[in-house]
Amino acid sequence: MERTAEYIDATSRMLDYRGSRELFAPGAVYQAWLDIEAAVALVQGEMGLIPTEAAATIARTARVACLDMERVERDYVRQRHPLMPLLGELVRKCGEAGRYVHWGLATQNIQQTGTLYLALRGHRILLAVLDEILGHLGRLATAHADTPMAGRTHGQHAVPITLGFKFAIWIDELLQARERLRSVEARVFTVTMGGAVGAFSALGARGPEMQDRVAERLGMHSMSLPSRSNRTHMCEYVQLLALCASSFHKIAEEVAQSSSVEYAELFEVHSDGVIGSSTMPQKVNPKISMGLMANCQKLYALSSMMLQTAHRPFEGDACANVIYDNGTAEAMELATAIFIRAEALVAGLRADPARMEENLHSSDGRIFSESIMMKLAPAMGRGEAHDLVYRAAMDSREGGPGFFERLSAPGVAEILFEEGAGQGRPRLKAEGHFGLSPEIARDFGARALRAADGAAAEERATLSPAGGA
Repeated sequence: MERTAEYIDATSRMLDYRGSRELFAPGAVYQAWLDIEAAVALVQGEMGLIPTEAAATIARTARVACLDMERVERDYVRQRHPLMPLLGELVRKCGEAGRYVHWGLATQNIQQTGTLYLALRGHRILLAVLDEILGHLGRLATAHADTPMAGRTHGQHAVPITLGFKFAIWIDELLQARERLRSVEARVFTVTMGGAVGAFSALGARGPEMQDRVAERLGMHSMSLPSRSNRTHMCEYVQLLALCASSFHKIAEEVAQSSSVEYAELFEVHSDGVIGSSTMPQKVNPKISMGLMANCQKLYALSSMMLQTAHRPFEGDACANVIYDNGTAEAMELATAIFIRAEALVAGLRADPARMEENLHSSDGRIFSESIMMKLAPAMGRGEAHDLVYRAAMDSREGGPGFFERLSAPGVAEILFEEGAGQGRPRLKAEGHFGLSPEIARDFGARALRAADGAAAEERATLSPAGGA
């Protein structure tokens, strides 16, 4: 099996990676560098920095298919330089025009720009997958806006909620993640053409204009000060990916725990024939969730390593070059694996409403303590109501009369229970136990669907003739 940055498991074979696994393949990296050399040449030709005929030749030749890549690989063994073998072959193939290849640039200009050029493609895949996830969750939140379940804090029953409210919480985090990822695009996906240290030493006063025009041609942004030592924008992006991964990690962990026999509330998609264990035939394991969480752990470690490299000194540093260029590529690979698994997880998510209701009532009604207290508070004050409900809850744990039965005294039962409470087990009045859970679920379900539909419409417009494709 091919080694990659991501954690690979058997489930990976069923996932659609949307072409992301090829983003940073050697051939794609070479072509990205050549695309940038071509864009530079064309812009420099337009600006009169190099002959237009030479620029056209360079751009036409800057294709992996046009070069002798076996020769390039042989030269790598001899030269031990990341870019020069490729440049040397491009120069050779361009003939007389080759003298203008890589005019006024530094190696790191091409490598760093190339990394972000490819990362931008990955970023668009991530956003598209995130919008798919929001669409799935929007539909789930709407469908389960009124599905009752136990809300839990510290792993214990807290107050009743609906399943749709839980999905709304996930949606809120992911909408924030989407906003953060989009907000940094102009700062992160930048072209840097400042030469050896970022001062445009070789190109002089026309350098900034050239950089701006190259950025426009590549569909990127221009770095405000193209210093090779400033990598905080790359570091920031990886931290945002890790932060987004933590939201998916939370979802995966909730699903994995909720699918246990003790909960049996939420489950991953499962089809007949999928095997959980070679020795325990009954096993149905949360495979997608586990793979997702494993990749999150790897991304957290990578983001920490990049953060600890942000302070490298002076105007350029090979250690930082390696960590940031390779680290960004690895982070994109890990993030894509996380996003893809998250989409598969929520797309196939299924609930057991009957088991949720059973679990909701498993505490003998004590989960309704807050709403009971607040119903009694207007008549006796909140403090006294708290003490009354607390005593009933604690005593009912010790056996004997149940929680509701202990709240059936005159003056209390009339407030809490439906008429006829004295005949058999008291029955709570239905209203007010779930707060705004249903309304919040519908609201955030609609928000998620609008975000997903808006992104799809934006993509359709971009692809249409009217969108300037």
